[in-house]
Amino acid sequence: MKLNRNGVSTSVAAVAIVIVAVVVAAGAYFAFGSTPAQTTTVTQTTTATSTSVSTATTTSISTTTTSKTTVAPVLINGAGGTLVAPIMSSWTFAYQQVTGGQVNYAAVGSGAGISQITANTVDFGESDAPLTAAQYGALAAGTTLLTIPVSDSAVVPAYNVPSIGNGIQFTGAVLAQIFLGKITQWNDPALVALNPTLTLPAQAIVVIHRSDSSGTMFAFTNYLSDASSTWKTQVGKGTAVNWPVGLGCKGNAGVAGCIQSTPYSIGPLEIAYQIQNPTLINYGAVQNAAGRFVLANLTNIQAAVSAAGSAGLPPGNGVWTSVSIIDNIFNDTKDTTVYPVTTFTYALVYLQQTNLQKGSAIVNFIWWVVNSGQTAGSFLGYPALPANVVASDDTTLKSVTYNGTPIYTGP
Repeated sequence: MKLNRNGVSTSVAAVAIVIVAVVVAAGAYFAFGSTPAQTTTVTQTTTATSTSVSTATTTSISTTTTSKTTVAPVLINGAGGTLVAPIMSSWTFAYQQVTGGQVNYAAVGSGAGISQITANTVDFGESDAPLTAAQYGALAAGTTLLTIPVSDSAVVPAYNVPSIGNGIQFTGAVLAQIFLGKITQWNDPALVALNPTLTLPAQAIVVIHRSDSSGTMFAFTNYLSDASSTWKTQVGKGTAVNWPVGLGCKGNAGVAGCIQSTPYSIGPLEIAYQIQNPTLINYGAVQNAAGRFVLANLTNIQAAVSAAGSAGLPPGNGVWTSVSIIDNIFNDTKDTTVYPVTTFTYALVYLQQTNLQKGSAIVNFIWWVVNSGQTAGSFLGYPALPANVVASDDTTLKSVTYNGTPIYTGP
């Protein structure tokens, strides 16, 4: 990574980052509080002394990068989706330890993230859904909001069915019927037929969904719209929809908490929240177009991204409204291993920056996330971006300007 900040560059030795667990930002993750907050260990190896923070968790990921830039001590503020909150917490902590750069991220939901960046109340936005045509049209005249994929993940049907663990099998059509309020019992014949080896209880299904504007719900309703013409016409897809039935809970953490505390419930949830609480929340296998019931994991999420999300993407300054990994693989019968409810998550950055110091800090942070921070998410269910997506992101970041001059001055 080579960036120039205010015309001054500094060589930094190779940096080894060992991320042991995710930093849990206060109020942003696991609001139900059943799991203690964890910290991230980051070891920085340079010509100076190393810095480390210890934790009891033992999972480790390492990555090495070289930079000639010392990040100026300027705070940048971002806001957006809760889908990316677990890995964003790790990124912001590790980035400060490695570079000194300060980043504050508020996990307020994708809809709020889009609203805040378009209102210029934050330095960068984050969304798990691309901007709609109306949102692009509402941008201030003369401004361009760049779309930069920074990660990818999966939305899973998480549930709380006592005595049954992971792996209840669902088709898209059956999930649509559940969230339409048409299938109301766990032992409904449609569910029993999909799960002949399980004894499903004669209990009412409690539907859980998001109460706030959410990219996670955009991905899930995108999938339901593909799977069910009834859902598509009656509800549709969006960051906020009129849910036919169910209990609304705020944020992925809120949905996780509601599912955990409500027996016989089901709700769409970003997979990292289940991975961090495997004994509290279970999740189901979803049938893909090839007919396989797939329990989401790092491998099959990456397979979905590689099959449907790594080619033919618009440039960062283009229109991303129609981009959907879910749509692209919904009828893909050849890729048998793909998990069908997979989505990108995007950073939203203005092409024309109005403050050089802030603009440099934004470019540096997003560059680090895209090029050096990707392996940090692998143990949480965030696969590394494909190389061609990283290359496209780099091109986009190199285009960011201040007073008409590119902020990035490296190769």
